Amino acid sequence: MKTILFDLDGTLLPMDVEAFTQFYFQRLMEKMSSVGYDGKMILKAVGAGSIAMVKNDGKRSNEEVFWETFTALTKINRNEIEDTFYQFYTHEFNDIGKDTLRSQNMIDAVKLLKEKGYRMHLATNPLFPSIATEERIQWAGLDINDFESVTTYEYCSFSKPNIEYYKEILEKHHLDPQDCIMVGNDTKEDGVVEKLGIPLYLIEDYIINRTNEPLKSYWHGSSQEFLEIVKKEF
Repeated sequence: MKTILFDLDGTLLPMDVEAFTQFYFQRLMEKMSSVGYDGKMILKAVGAGSIAMVKNDGKRSNEEVFWETFTALTKINRNEIEDTFYQFYTHEFNDIGKDTLRSQNMIDAVKLLKEKGYRMHLATNPLFPSIATEERIQWAGLDINDFESVTTYEYCSFSKPNIEYYKEILEKHHLDPQDCIMVGNDTKEDGVVEKLGIPLYLIEDYIINRTNEPLKSYWHGSSQEFLEIVKKEF
């Protein structure tokens, strides 16, 4: 095993993903309303764009799919509103991070794996632009340079839980599934890697198991247990 694929939200970055999403959408609506847009319409279009990215078939980047969907629904040109989005991610979105927690266990695990010479890729669902993903990495107490690559909507043509998302990572970075392990918290979005022969370590601190199925992954446990495994077995 040479390469670790890490999920971000709920794994390296402790959070209740549903609660975070609601707060994020609320702040985005407030921002757009404050500069004269119909905040509710913008929010609806962002949601539709996110769904479109999840359904992306690989023919275009997630970025292209998002903006095509957004523009079709709002009739607002990307060039007109994109700067407002980036202002939001630089200010209001970043303020959300002040209330997020950090997992010292996961920070220590990443540091130790780096010291041991493992290759690490951040396999976070690529529904955000780079600027927002980099912010969330910092919230987690980590640095973008801790990872060889980070999946964002600019550079991906699929999303979780589509298995093609993981194939795209493997192909782009010339990774052998037999050399990899996935560390995540979602039994579906992260667990799908097992179909490629990649073992999953399921972090249970903020686990997402929508169907309440028995845990099938060989490795699962708390972030503390994961850190102990990294110390002793990696």
